[in-house]
Amino acid sequence: MVVLRIDLNEADFGRVRDLLAATAGLVFDDCRRDSLAYSLGERFSMRGVTTVDDYLELLDGDAEELQALLNEVTIQETHFFRNPPQFRALRQHVLPQLLRRAATGSKKLRVWSAGCSTGEEPYSIAMLLRELLPLTDGWDVKVVATDVSTRALAAARTGRYGARALQAAPPEDVARWFVQSGDEYVVRPEVRELVEFRHHNLVAEQVPFGKDEPIDLLLCRNVTIYFSRETTRRLMAQFHEALSEGGYLFLGHSETLWQVNDAFRLVTLGDAFVYRKDVPGEERRTVLPDRRTGDDGLPADGERRTSKNDRRAARWEALTKPRTLPFPRPSSSRGGGGRTLESVSVAATAPAYSDPIEEVRAALREGRYADAASLARAVTVAEPLRADAYYLHGLALANQGLDSDALVELRKAVYVDPMAGFAHFLLAGVLARLGDAQGAARSYKAAAETLGRTADDHLATELGGRSVSELVDLCRQLAGGRSMG
Repeated sequence: MVVLRIDLNEADFGRVRDLLAATAGLVFDDCRRDSLAYSLGERFSMRGVTTVDDYLELLDGDAEELQALLNEVTIQETHFFRNPPQFRALRQHVLPQLLRRAATGSKKLRVWSAGCSTGEEPYSIAMLLRELLPLTDGWDVKVVATDVSTRALAAARTGRYGARALQAAPPEDVARWFVQSGDEYVVRPEVRELVEFRHHNLVAEQVPFGKDEPIDLLLCRNVTIYFSRETTRRLMAQFHEALSEGGYLFLGHSETLWQVNDAFRLVTLGDAFVYRKDVPGEERRTVLPDRRTGDDGLPADGERRTSKNDRRAARWEALTKPRTLPFPRPSSSRGGGGRTLESVSVAATAPAYSDPIEEVRAALREGRYADAASLARAVTVAEPLRADAYYLHGLALANQGLDSDALVELRKAVYVDPMAGFAHFLLAGVLARLGDAQGAARSYKAAAETLGRTADDHLATELGGRSVSELVDLCRQLAGGRSMG
Protein backbone atom coordinates (compact mmCIF):
# COMPACT_ATOMS: atom_id res chain seq x y z
CA MET A 1 0.00 0.00 0.00
CA VAL A 2 1.39 3.41 -0.98
CA VAL A 3 0.81 5.87 1.83
CA LEU A 4 -0.83 9.11 0.72
CA ARG A 5 1.27 12.17 1.46
CA ILE A 6 -0.54 14.64 3.68
CA ASP A 7 0.62 18.21 4.23
CA LEU A 8 -1.21 19.39 7.33
CA ASN A 9 -1.73 23.14 7.38
CA GLU A 10 -2.20 24.90 10.69
CA ALA A 11 -6.00 24.84 10.56
CA ASP A 12 -6.29 21.15 9.64
CA PHE A 13 -3.67 20.17 12.19
CA GLY A 14 -5.59 22.05 14.86
CA ARG A 15 -8.88 20.35 14.01
CA VAL A 16 -7.44 16.84 14.11
CA ARG A 17 -5.42 17.63 17.21
CA ASP A 18 -8.54 18.91 19.00
CA LEU A 19 -10.46 15.78 18.03
CA LEU A 20 -7.79 13.48 19.46
CA ALA A 21 -7.56 15.56 22.63
CA ALA A 22 -11.33 15.41 23.13
CA THR A 23 -11.71 11.69 22.45
CA ALA A 24 -8.57 10.23 24.05
CA GLY A 25 -6.81 13.08 25.85
CA LEU A 26 -3.86 12.90 23.45
CA VAL A 27 -1.76 16.03 23.12
CA PHE A 28 -0.01 16.70 19.80
CA ASP A 29 2.33 19.66 19.68
CA ASP A 30 3.91 20.94 16.48
CA CYS A 31 6.87 18.54 16.83
CA ARG A 32 4.49 15.65 16.24
CA ARG A 33 2.75 17.13 13.20
CA ASP A 34 4.65 14.96 10.70
CA SER A 35 3.92 11.83 12.69
CA LEU A 36 0.21 12.68 12.72
CA ALA A 37 0.33 13.43 9.00
CA TYR A 38 1.74 9.99 8.32
CA SER A 39 -1.00 8.32 10.38
CA LEU A 40 -3.66 10.30 8.58
CA GLY A 41 -2.11 9.38 5.24
CA GLU A 42 -2.48 5.69 6.12
CA ARG A 43 -6.13 6.10 7.01
CA PHE A 44 -6.84 8.27 3.94
CA SER A 45 -5.38 5.57 1.72
CA MET A 46 -7.41 2.86 3.45
CA ARG A 47 -10.70 4.77 3.23
CA GLY A 48 -10.27 6.44 -0.14
CA VAL A 49 -10.44 10.07 1.01
CA THR A 50 -8.05 12.86 0.08
CA THR A 51 -8.82 15.83 2.35
CA VAL A 52 -9.08 16.46 6.06
CA ASP A 53 -12.61 17.78 5.55
CA ASP A 54 -13.70 14.51 3.96
CA TYR A 55 -12.00 12.44 6.64
CA LEU A 56 -13.50 14.37 9.54
CA GLU A 57 -16.92 13.98 7.93
CA LEU A 58 -16.25 10.25 7.65
CA LEU A 59 -15.23 10.11 11.32
CA ASP A 60 -18.46 11.72 12.45
CA GLY A 61 -20.47 8.89 13.93
CA ASP A 62 -18.07 6.17 12.74
CA ALA A 63 -16.73 4.64 15.94
CA GLU A 64 -14.78 1.95 14.10
CA GLU A 65 -12.84 4.47 12.03
CA LEU A 66 -12.12 6.59 15.09
CA GLN A 67 -10.73 3.48 16.76
CA ALA A 68 -8.62 2.75 13.67
CA LEU A 69 -7.15 6.26 13.88
CA LEU A 70 -6.38 5.82 17.58
CA ASN A 71 -4.66 2.54 16.74
CA GLU A 72 -2.43 4.38 14.29
CA VAL A 73 -1.40 7.22 16.58
CA THR A 74 -0.92 5.33 19.84
CA ILE A 75 1.00 2.13 19.09
CA GLN A 76 4.29 2.24 20.99
CA GLU A 77 7.39 0.12 20.97
CA THR A 78 8.15 -1.47 24.31
CA HIS A 79 9.89 -4.54 25.68
CA PHE A 80 9.91 -6.97 28.58
CA PHE A 81 11.26 -5.81 31.96
CA ARG A 82 11.58 -2.25 30.68
CA ASN A 83 13.28 0.03 33.20
CA PRO A 84 15.35 -2.50 35.21
CA PRO A 85 15.47 -0.38 38.42
CA GLN A 86 11.69 -0.47 38.65
CA PHE A 87 11.54 -4.21 38.04
CA ARG A 88 14.19 -4.76 40.70
CA ALA A 89 11.97 -2.78 43.08
CA LEU A 90 8.97 -4.89 42.09
CA ARG A 91 10.82 -8.18 42.50
CA GLN A 92 12.62 -7.35 45.75
CA HIS A 93 10.24 -5.01 47.58
CA VAL A 94 6.78 -4.24 46.23
CA LEU A 95 5.38 -7.62 45.16
CA PRO A 96 6.77 -9.54 48.17
CA GLN A 97 5.23 -6.95 50.49
CA LEU A 98 1.86 -7.04 48.72
CA LEU A 99 1.81 -10.85 48.69
CA ARG A 100 2.66 -11.03 52.40
CA ARG A 101 -0.17 -8.64 53.13
CA ALA A 102 -2.62 -10.61 51.00
CA ALA A 103 -1.54 -13.91 52.54
CA THR A 104 -2.81 -12.79 55.96
CA GLY A 105 -6.19 -11.85 54.56
CA SER A 106 -8.19 -12.57 51.44
CA LYS A 107 -5.32 -13.94 49.34
CA LYS A 108 -6.51 -11.58 46.65
CA LEU A 109 -4.17 -9.45 44.55
CA ARG A 110 -5.08 -7.06 41.77
CA VAL A 111 -2.58 -5.44 39.41
CA TRP A 112 -3.57 -2.95 36.74
CA SER A 113 -1.29 -2.27 33.76
CA ALA A 114 -2.87 0.88 32.30
CA GLY A 115 -1.71 1.65 28.76
CA CYS A 116 -0.29 -1.86 28.37
CA SER A 117 0.48 -1.51 24.63
CA THR A 118 1.38 -4.91 23.17
CA GLY A 119 1.50 -6.71 26.50
CA GLU A 120 5.16 -6.83 27.48
CA GLU A 121 4.59 -5.01 30.77
CA PRO A 122 1.69 -7.09 32.17
CA TYR A 123 3.33 -10.34 31.12
CA SER A 124 6.54 -9.20 32.86
CA ILE A 125 4.55 -8.60 36.06
CA ALA A 126 2.87 -12.00 35.72
CA MET A 127 6.30 -13.62 35.39
CA LEU A 128 7.42 -12.03 38.65
CA LEU A 129 4.22 -13.21 40.34
CA ARG A 130 4.78 -16.77 39.14
CA GLU A 131 8.34 -16.57 40.43
CA LEU A 132 7.23 -15.38 43.87
CA LEU A 133 4.02 -17.41 44.03
CA PRO A 134 4.48 -20.52 41.86
CA LEU A 135 1.23 -22.13 43.00
CA THR A 136 -1.85 -19.92 43.04
CA ASP A 137 -4.24 -22.53 44.43
CA GLY A 138 -6.45 -20.79 46.95
CA TRP A 139 -5.36 -17.39 45.63
CA ASP A 140 -7.26 -14.87 43.53
CA VAL A 141 -4.49 -13.19 41.51
CA LYS A 142 -5.11 -11.19 38.37
CA VAL A 143 -3.17 -8.74 36.21
CA VAL A 144 -5.64 -6.58 34.29
CA ALA A 145 -4.08 -4.96 31.23
CA THR A 146 -5.85 -2.17 29.36
CA ASP A 147 -5.14 -0.02 26.34
CA VAL A 148 -7.01 2.30 23.99
CA SER A 149 -5.55 0.53 20.93
CA THR A 150 -7.45 -2.55 19.82
CA ARG A 151 -4.57 -3.40 17.47
CA ALA A 152 -2.08 -3.44 20.36
CA LEU A 153 -4.42 -5.58 22.46
CA ALA A 154 -4.87 -8.09 19.64
CA ALA A 155 -1.09 -8.45 19.38
CA ALA A 156 -0.79 -8.76 23.17
CA ARG A 157 -3.31 -11.58 23.37
CA THR A 158 -1.24 -13.73 21.02
CA GLY A 159 1.65 -13.71 23.49
CA ARG A 160 4.13 -13.96 20.62
CA TYR A 161 7.16 -11.68 20.40
CA GLY A 162 10.32 -11.14 18.39
CA ALA A 163 13.79 -11.10 19.90
CA ARG A 164 13.81 -7.28 20.06
CA ALA A 165 11.06 -7.30 22.68
CA LEU A 166 13.27 -9.43 24.94
CA GLN A 167 16.34 -7.20 24.75
CA ALA A 168 16.18 -6.24 28.45
CA ALA A 169 14.93 -9.60 29.77
CA PRO A 170 17.45 -11.61 31.81
CA PRO A 171 18.45 -14.80 29.94
CA GLU A 172 17.20 -16.98 32.80
CA ASP A 173 13.76 -15.37 32.55
CA VAL A 174 13.66 -15.94 28.80
CA ALA A 175 14.48 -19.62 29.29
CA ARG A 176 11.95 -19.97 32.10
CA TRP A 177 8.94 -18.10 30.77
CA PHE A 178 9.08 -18.40 26.97
CA VAL A 179 8.95 -21.18 24.41
CA GLN A 180 10.87 -20.42 21.22
CA SER A 181 8.95 -20.97 18.02
CA GLY A 182 11.07 -20.18 14.97
CA ASP A 183 12.07 -16.53 15.22
CA GLU A 184 9.41 -15.81 17.84
CA TYR A 185 9.15 -16.31 21.58
CA VAL A 186 5.81 -17.43 23.01
CA VAL A 187 4.78 -16.62 26.59
CA ARG A 188 4.10 -19.80 28.57
CA PRO A 189 0.47 -20.63 29.48
CA GLU A 190 1.01 -20.38 33.25
CA VAL A 191 1.99 -16.73 32.75
CA ARG A 192 -0.71 -15.88 30.23
CA GLU A 193 -3.49 -17.22 32.43
CA LEU A 194 -2.77 -14.55 35.04
CA VAL A 195 -3.31 -11.69 32.55
CA GLU A 196 -6.66 -10.36 31.35
CA PHE A 197 -6.67 -7.84 28.48
CA ARG A 198 -9.44 -5.25 28.22
CA HIS A 199 -10.09 -2.33 25.89
CA HIS A 200 -10.26 0.90 27.87
CA ASN A 201 -9.92 4.64 27.25
CA LEU A 202 -8.25 6.24 30.27
CA VAL A 203 -9.65 9.67 29.46
CA ALA A 204 -13.18 8.95 28.26
CA GLU A 205 -14.05 6.06 30.61
CA GLN A 206 -14.12 5.51 34.34
CA VAL A 207 -11.65 3.25 36.12
CA PRO A 208 -12.64 -0.30 35.09
CA PHE A 209 -12.86 -1.61 38.66
CA GLY A 210 -15.59 -1.44 41.25
CA LYS A 211 -15.21 -0.01 44.74
CA ASP A 212 -15.17 -3.56 46.12
CA GLU A 213 -12.14 -4.42 43.96
CA PRO A 214 -9.32 -2.06 44.95
CA ILE A 215 -6.04 -2.18 43.03
CA ASP A 216 -2.91 -3.17 44.92
CA LEU A 217 -0.41 -2.22 42.20
CA LEU A 218 -1.03 0.19 39.33
CA LEU A 219 1.42 0.74 36.49
CA CYS A 220 0.82 3.61 34.08
CA ARG A 221 4.27 4.15 32.60
CA ASN A 222 5.05 6.50 29.72
CA VAL A 223 1.34 7.17 29.14
CA THR A 224 0.68 10.57 30.72
CA ILE A 225 3.43 12.15 28.62
CA TYR A 226 0.78 12.28 25.89
CA PHE A 227 -1.78 14.00 28.13
CA SER A 228 -2.25 17.60 29.20
CA ARG A 229 -1.47 18.46 32.79
CA GLU A 230 -5.15 18.90 33.62
CA THR A 231 -6.01 15.51 32.12
CA THR A 232 -3.21 13.95 34.17
CA ARG A 233 -4.53 15.61 37.35
CA ARG A 234 -7.99 14.09 36.81
CA LEU A 235 -6.52 10.70 36.02
CA MET A 236 -4.26 10.62 39.08
CA ALA A 237 -7.21 11.48 41.32
CA GLN A 238 -9.03 8.46 39.88
CA PHE A 239 -5.95 6.30 40.37
CA HIS A 240 -5.69 7.33 44.01
CA GLU A 241 -9.33 6.43 44.56
CA ALA A 242 -8.89 3.05 42.83
CA LEU A 243 -5.77 2.01 44.79
CA SER A 244 -6.00 0.10 48.03
CA GLU A 245 -4.49 1.64 51.15
CA GLY A 246 -0.78 0.97 50.93
CA GLY A 247 -1.05 0.30 47.20
CA TYR A 248 1.67 1.35 44.78
CA LEU A 249 1.67 3.48 41.62
CA PHE A 250 4.47 3.19 39.06
CA LEU A 251 4.97 5.94 36.47
CA GLY A 252 7.54 6.28 33.70
CA HIS A 253 10.98 7.58 34.67
CA SER A 254 10.30 11.01 33.14
CA GLU A 255 6.81 11.36 34.65
CA THR A 256 6.16 13.09 37.95
CA LEU A 257 3.28 14.02 40.24
CA TRP A 258 4.98 17.23 41.34
CA GLN A 259 2.34 19.99 41.16
CA VAL A 260 -0.10 17.40 39.80
CA ASN A 261 -1.22 15.34 42.82
CA ASP A 262 0.06 15.48 46.40
CA ALA A 263 -2.06 12.61 47.75
CA PHE A 264 0.65 10.03 47.01
CA ARG A 265 3.90 9.56 48.90
CA LEU A 266 7.09 9.24 46.88
CA VAL A 267 9.06 6.17 48.00
CA THR A 268 12.69 5.39 47.16
CA LEU A 269 13.29 1.67 46.58
CA GLY A 270 16.87 1.04 45.57
CA ASP A 271 17.39 2.97 42.33
CA ALA A 272 13.67 3.32 41.64
CA PHE A 273 11.20 6.01 42.63
CA VAL A 274 7.57 4.95 43.02
CA TYR A 275 4.42 6.32 44.59
CA ARG A 276 2.40 4.82 47.44
CA LYS A 277 -1.06 5.49 48.83
CA ASP A 278 -0.81 6.07 52.56
CA VAL A 279 -2.43 3.83 55.14
CA PRO A 280 -4.41 5.85 57.73
CA GLY A 281 -2.58 5.93 61.03
CA GLU A 282 0.64 4.57 59.53
CA GLU A 283 3.74 6.67 60.06
CA ARG A 284 4.92 8.07 56.76
CA ARG A 285 8.26 6.81 55.50
CA THR A 286 11.12 9.25 55.31
CA VAL A 287 11.75 9.63 51.62
CA LEU A 288 13.15 12.22 49.27
CA PRO A 289 10.46 14.55 47.92
CA ASP A 290 9.74 14.71 44.21
CA ARG A 291 10.81 18.18 43.18
CA ARG A 292 10.46 18.24 39.42
CA THR A 293 8.54 21.17 38.00
CA GLY A 294 7.32 22.22 34.61
CA ASP A 295 10.49 24.29 34.28
CA ASP A 296 12.90 21.40 34.64
CA GLY A 297 13.14 20.49 30.99
CA LEU A 298 10.63 17.65 31.19
CA PRO A 299 7.60 17.51 28.90
CA ALA A 300 4.60 19.29 30.37
CA ASP A 301 1.37 20.26 28.61
CA GLY A 302 2.81 19.97 25.10
CA GLU A 303 5.02 16.92 25.02
CA ARG A 304 7.96 16.89 22.59
CA ARG A 305 7.45 13.27 21.69
CA THR A 306 7.02 11.42 18.43
CA SER A 307 4.58 8.58 18.93
CA LYS A 308 5.04 6.56 15.74
CA ASN A 309 8.54 7.40 14.63
CA ASP A 310 11.05 5.70 16.87
CA ARG A 311 14.03 7.84 15.95
CA ARG A 312 17.05 5.60 15.62
CA ALA A 313 20.62 6.56 16.30
CA ALA A 314 21.06 9.28 13.70
CA ARG A 315 23.94 9.87 11.37
CA TRP A 316 26.75 11.88 12.85
CA GLU A 317 25.73 14.96 10.83
CA ALA A 318 22.63 15.24 13.03
CA LEU A 319 24.86 15.60 16.04
CA THR A 320 27.52 17.97 14.77
CA LYS A 321 25.23 20.75 13.63
CA PRO A 322 21.56 21.71 13.95
CA ARG A 323 19.64 20.55 10.94
CA THR A 324 16.55 18.71 9.87
CA LEU A 325 17.07 15.10 8.79
CA PRO A 326 14.70 12.41 7.64
CA PHE A 327 14.63 9.45 10.01
CA PRO A 328 13.41 6.06 8.80
CA ARG A 329 10.04 4.95 10.06
CA PRO A 330 10.47 1.49 11.63
CA SER A 331 8.55 -1.31 9.99
CA SER A 332 5.89 -3.01 12.09
CA SER A 333 7.19 -6.00 14.05
CA ARG A 334 3.85 -7.74 13.68
CA GLY A 335 3.03 -7.13 10.09
CA GLY A 336 1.67 -4.04 8.42
CA GLY A 337 -0.53 -5.26 5.63
CA GLY A 338 2.24 -5.25 3.08
CA ARG A 339 3.56 -1.90 4.19
CA THR A 340 7.25 -1.37 3.48
CA LEU A 341 9.75 1.36 4.13
CA GLU A 342 9.79 2.17 0.40
CA SER A 343 6.06 2.92 0.45
CA VAL A 344 6.49 5.74 2.97
CA SER A 345 6.27 9.12 1.33
CA VAL A 346 6.04 11.28 4.46
CA ALA A 347 9.26 11.51 6.49
CA ALA A 348 9.41 12.21 10.19
CA THR A 349 11.45 15.22 11.21
CA ALA A 350 13.88 15.10 14.08
CA PRO A 351 14.02 18.24 16.21
CA ALA A 352 17.23 20.22 15.71
CA TYR A 353 19.20 20.85 18.91
CA SER A 354 21.95 23.40 19.35
CA ASP A 355 23.77 20.86 21.54
CA PRO A 356 23.61 17.18 20.51
CA ILE A 357 23.47 16.22 24.19
CA GLU A 358 19.91 17.55 24.24
CA GLU A 359 18.93 14.87 21.73
CA VAL A 360 20.44 12.28 24.09
CA ARG A 361 18.46 13.69 27.01
CA ALA A 362 15.28 13.70 24.91
CA ALA A 363 15.76 10.01 24.11
CA LEU A 364 16.26 9.27 27.82
CA ARG A 365 13.10 11.17 28.75
CA GLU A 366 11.16 9.10 26.23
CA GLY A 367 12.59 5.81 27.49
CA ARG A 368 14.49 5.12 24.24
CA TYR A 369 17.54 3.89 26.07
CA ALA A 370 19.19 2.08 23.16
CA ASP A 371 18.86 5.21 21.01
CA ALA A 372 20.22 7.38 23.82
CA ALA A 373 23.23 5.09 24.22
CA SER A 374 24.01 5.16 20.50
CA LEU A 375 23.63 8.93 20.30
CA ALA A 376 25.79 9.50 23.39
CA ARG A 377 28.48 7.23 22.01
CA ALA A 378 28.49 9.25 18.79
CA VAL A 379 29.10 12.40 20.82
CA THR A 380 32.02 10.82 22.70
CA VAL A 381 33.59 9.65 19.45
CA ALA A 382 33.55 13.19 18.09
CA GLU A 383 34.32 14.92 21.39
CA PRO A 384 36.30 12.52 23.61
CA LEU A 385 36.55 15.01 26.48
CA ARG A 386 32.81 15.44 27.05
CA ALA A 387 32.19 14.01 30.51
CA ASP A 388 28.44 14.68 30.24
CA ALA A 389 28.23 12.43 27.18
CA TYR A 390 30.00 9.57 28.99
CA TYR A 391 27.69 10.09 31.98
CA LEU A 392 24.53 9.96 29.84
CA HIS A 393 25.89 6.96 27.93
CA GLY A 394 26.35 5.17 31.24
CA LEU A 395 22.86 6.15 32.38
CA ALA A 396 21.31 4.80 29.16
CA LEU A 397 23.20 1.51 29.50
CA ALA A 398 22.26 1.13 33.18
CA ASN A 399 18.61 1.62 32.31
CA GLN A 400 18.93 -1.34 29.96
CA GLY A 401 20.39 -3.46 32.74
CA LEU A 402 23.87 -3.38 31.16
CA ASP A 403 25.75 -2.50 34.33
CA SER A 404 29.12 -3.87 33.22
CA ASP A 405 29.03 -1.70 30.09
CA ALA A 406 27.74 1.28 32.07
CA LEU A 407 30.67 0.90 34.47
CA VAL A 408 33.14 1.54 31.66
CA GLU A 409 31.42 4.75 30.50
CA LEU A 410 30.89 6.14 33.99
CA ARG A 411 34.53 5.60 34.89
CA LYS A 412 35.44 7.56 31.77
CA ALA A 413 33.10 10.34 32.88
CA VAL A 414 34.74 10.77 36.28
CA TYR A 415 38.22 10.43 34.76
CA VAL A 416 37.55 13.24 32.28
CA ASP A 417 35.83 15.36 34.93
CA PRO A 418 36.57 14.36 38.55
CA MET A 419 33.93 16.92 39.64
CA ALA A 420 31.12 15.14 37.74
CA GLY A 421 28.99 14.50 40.81
CA PHE A 422 26.04 12.89 39.03
CA ALA A 423 28.42 10.47 37.31
CA HIS A 424 29.97 9.54 40.69
CA PHE A 425 26.45 8.89 42.02
CA LEU A 426 25.54 6.61 39.12
CA LEU A 427 28.89 4.87 39.28
CA ALA A 428 28.28 4.07 42.94
CA GLY A 429 24.95 2.45 42.17
CA VAL A 430 26.46 0.35 39.38
CA LEU A 431 29.33 -0.80 41.61
CA ALA A 432 26.87 -1.75 44.34
CA ARG A 433 24.81 -3.85 41.95
CA LEU A 434 27.96 -5.54 40.68
CA GLY A 435 28.90 -6.52 44.23
CA ASP A 436 31.74 -4.04 44.85
CA ALA A 437 30.54 -2.60 48.17
CA GLN A 438 33.78 -0.80 49.00
CA GLY A 439 34.03 0.74 45.54
CA ALA A 440 30.39 1.86 45.81
CA ALA A 441 31.06 3.48 49.18
CA ARG A 442 34.05 5.39 47.79
CA SER A 443 31.99 6.59 44.83
CA TYR A 444 29.08 7.66 47.07
CA LYS A 445 31.58 9.63 49.16
CA ALA A 446 33.02 11.22 46.00
CA ALA A 447 29.51 12.07 44.83
CA ALA A 448 28.68 13.74 48.14
CA GLU A 449 31.91 15.74 48.09
CA THR A 450 31.66 16.89 44.47
CA LEU A 451 27.95 17.61 44.53
CA GLY A 452 28.39 19.41 47.83
CA ARG A 453 30.66 21.94 46.12
CA THR A 454 27.95 22.80 43.59
CA ALA A 455 26.54 26.24 44.26
CA ASP A 456 23.43 25.74 42.14
CA ASP A 457 20.86 23.47 43.82
CA HIS A 458 19.26 22.50 40.52
CA LEU A 459 17.24 19.37 39.82
CA ALA A 460 18.59 16.15 38.30
CA THR A 461 15.61 15.34 36.13
CA GLU A 462 17.13 12.14 34.80
CA LEU A 463 17.73 10.93 38.38
CA GLY A 464 14.13 11.20 39.54
CA GLY A 465 13.95 14.98 39.83
CA ARG A 466 15.99 15.12 43.02
CA SER A 467 17.85 18.29 43.90
CA VAL A 468 21.60 18.45 44.45
CA SER A 469 21.22 18.93 48.20
CA GLU A 470 18.96 15.90 48.46
CA LEU A 471 21.42 13.77 46.52
CA VAL A 472 24.25 14.92 48.78
CA ASP A 473 22.31 13.79 51.87
CA LEU A 474 21.47 10.46 50.25
CA CYS A 475 25.08 9.84 49.18
CA ARG A 476 26.36 10.57 52.69
CA GLN A 477 23.88 8.09 54.13
CA LEU A 478 24.81 5.40 51.63
CA ALA A 479 28.55 5.97 52.00
CA GLY A 480 28.28 5.95 55.79
CA GLY A 481 26.48 2.63 55.76
CA ARG A 482 29.39 0.83 54.07
CA SER A 483 32.98 0.12 54.86
CA MET A 484 35.12 2.84 53.38
CA GLY A 485 38.21 0.65 53.15
